[in-house]
Amino acid sequence: MIECRNIVKTYGNVQAVSGISLRLYEHEFLSILGPSGCGKSTLLRLIAGLEVPSQGQVFLDGQEISGRKIIVPPEHRKFSMIFQDFALFPHLNVSENIGYGAVGSKNEKQQRVQELLELVSLTHIASKMPDQISGGEQQRIAVARALAPRPSLIMMDEPFSNLDYQLRQKLRRDIKEILKHEGVATLFVTHDQVEAITFSDRLLLMQNGELVQEGTPSAIYHHPETIWASSFVGEANHLTVEWRNDTLQTPLGEFNMPSEIGSKVSILMVRPEDFKIETASIEHSNGIVKSVEFSGSFQIVCVALENGTTVQVSCSPHILWNQKDTLRIKAERYLCFNSSGKRLYEFRE
Repeated sequence: MIECRNIVKTYGNVQAVSGISLRLYEHEFLSILGPSGCGKSTLLRLIAGLEVPSQGQVFLDGQEISGRKIIVPPEHRKFSMIFQDFALFPHLNVSENIGYGAVGSKNEKQQRVQELLELVSLTHIASKMPDQISGGEQQRIAVARALAPRPSLIMMDEPFSNLDYQLRQKLRRDIKEILKHEGVATLFVTHDQVEAITFSDRLLLMQNGELVQEGTPSAIYHHPETIWASSFVGEANHLTVEWRNDTLQTPLGEFNMPSEIGSKVSILMVRPEDFKIETASIEHSNGIVKSVEFSGSFQIVCVALENGTTVQVSCSPHILWNQKDTLRIKAERYLCFNSSGKRLYEFRE
């Protein structure tokens, strides 16, 4: 539905977006994920028509809407945007806020408002003013207002950042279900990896204005293409290694692998859940427990290895670990990266 071809945006000597190409399909949830200042909000504004590309083109259903030849203004793109601060009209009640963007006759507008109030489960606050309802209710009303004109695309820029953790979790699930029900494509900008992973069908990972990796959340989490991506999307342990005497010398011991592989490896990346630990006597151990952090459904065990390196291990909360326990630790799955931080290989026990 949306296609960007080699989009570039510069402000003076600063290149905020550097040659990004992407596609968004009908009914798809696409997240743009990256740290603050990486250019993700600029990219959103370029697609929305709030900014004009310095180079490149934006297409909607195969027709150019932004480029050197054609610029379709944002109000003619049939897109809706949900902002970080919700931006409800303070002088209009809930029903009037939703109805502001509805189209059709008076009866058709009223019917659309009622339909959306039921969809977001807020019919009981229809006559209230924005300052009389909670943050979560305001966010639902913002979604309903965005859906009122039946847009082809909903654009969301950090929409949950002003809400507390528990409310954010619930709203993510509820709003995703609402948008799926309406069958509208969604472009979602966030710096929160959990939001991107749980909300998206597919995500784009950005750094310094560039596209680092794209794919499903699962693919990017399990198969990051760079060391930076591995630590930005999920938790990661990075172990410095060295190829010596035909074996890979690691903080976990010697790893046997073909020389054409091992000689190129500089770093091993191990997810906390990919370690296996078990109790061991001092003579058979290769690590010691430094600390334990209980997190309900799992616990994080910080393990000091024999060379002084520390790693984080995610494991079951049902096995009690104590500080200074000796243990045996091994990696059941790990990724190999070269000295430039590019992924080379993946190994699994």
